[in-house]
Amino acid sequence: MRQKMKLYVPHPYRDPEKVVQSSSGASLSGFNHVQALSKYCDVYMPASDAVDYGPNLHGIRPAYETIDASRQWFVRQDFDGVLMFEPKADDLAFFRHVCPAPILIRLSCSFGRNRDFIDKVLQCYSLLRPYDALSPKSAYTADEVGKIVFDRSYLHAITNGVDAEVFVPMDKLQARKEIVDKTGDQRFLEMPVVGFCGRFEPGKGAYPFLRMADLNPNVLFAVIGKQFAPVTHAPNVIFLGAQPYTDMPLYYNMLDVLCALSVYSYESCPSTVIEGMACGLPVVATNFAGAPELLGSCGRLIEIERFEDEPLNVTGYIAPEVISDAVRDLLNSKTEREKLGERARKRALNFSWDCMAQQHMTLFENLRIKRDAPACPIPITVSFTQGCDASGVPKSMSKGFNYLGSVQGPLPRISFLGQDMSLIEGLGLHLMQYLHPNEVEAALLGLCSDRDTAYKMLRKVRHFSDMLTAP
Repeated sequence: MRQKMKLYVPHPYRDPEKVVQSSSGASLSGFNHVQALSKYCDVYMPASDAVDYGPNLHGIRPAYETIDASRQWFVRQDFDGVLMFEPKADDLAFFRHVCPAPILIRLSCSFGRNRDFIDKVLQCYSLLRPYDALSPKSAYTADEVGKIVFDRSYLHAITNGVDAEVFVPMDKLQARKEIVDKTGDQRFLEMPVVGFCGRFEPGKGAYPFLRMADLNPNVLFAVIGKQFAPVTHAPNVIFLGAQPYTDMPLYYNMLDVLCALSVYSYESCPSTVIEGMACGLPVVATNFAGAPELLGSCGRLIEIERFEDEPLNVTGYIAPEVISDAVRDLLNSKTEREKLGERARKRALNFSWDCMAQQHMTLFENLRIKRDAPACPIPITVSFTQGCDASGVPKSMSKGFNYLGSVQGPLPRISFLGQDMSLIEGLGLHLMQYLHPNEVEAALLGLCSDRDTAYKMLRKVRHFSDMLTAP
């Protein structure tokens, strides 16, 4: 019996030298994800020819010429799971048709740019088999998606991770001396330093960060990230540009306080928060998306004023004065900063890539058990007929029939020769014989007048079907 799991990740392998020089969060996340999983299983990724990228990390040439060839290829490979980094309905429809292994889809956010992401999520949700799953990168995202789907059991929140061996606390004075050597700016040795790491744009909190500099002229405000447009700013703001991933621990460690101020609708698990925490920094973050569950009590959370809609994907307003007060409070107490920093480092270890990989291994194992669990459903025939009411007005109706005897399988079976039900109930029960539950949910949403009615009907149909299914 094979001891080590085999996972298929349908995304091309990224050259590590190029990735570590990148400042793209998505690229870094995917790369670190695969590297972490390879410690616990064999990871296979599509390639033009078979190749080994590293220990337990392989390139494999898929055979996708035809549906039959694809199905046979997946059977031969005998993967234990498929991990998709994006919700792509076309890809999912293909994989679920040809691959018997459980499919897990990572969700980077809930709604996304102009709500297009949730549309992709719902399409994929409808195509999931009972032993597939969605893996949001935060409990916040799981809750948001859970509000608009019937079956939350498909949602398994697993955060992104941090490399706790790379992002470590360093001597702050030494870090600042190295930054002075790089920039020639002596202010890093003369002033408290507050940092912003990431793309410097409105939804990431660029405006309140600049406004804080106006309010605190004796503090140096450092922006580490891509600046998309020139801005007018106070003299105590310095732009250091986007930095390679491998250099980021140095830049984090020269800060006294880190600000993570995103209010973007596509934010879920802000990597800058856990990277700063791993470096032992107190963090001031917005009480939004995945930041609160990452930060816990290791910093300060700032409330935002939520908008009714999301212009330019910005979900709310952050008062610069409130952020400034929180930052100033931390700058005034070295003891508090050190206490929060030590707490942050300890908490960050719970979000290591290693922990994330172990959670994924457990989830895939549980999905395999769910797939292989035996079930013995009662075959029900649903017939659709016409009739009329007492006044002779024609009406449509449906009947459910079970022609079996008293015993079949492990449990005695109920026997009935026709039971009236509503047309929608009959359609739902009929579809349950041929489609996966989430597809029936999608169909009932189209047939019913509103979501509440559809979910009420779906609950009845699914529970009725479950009652007639023996384990």
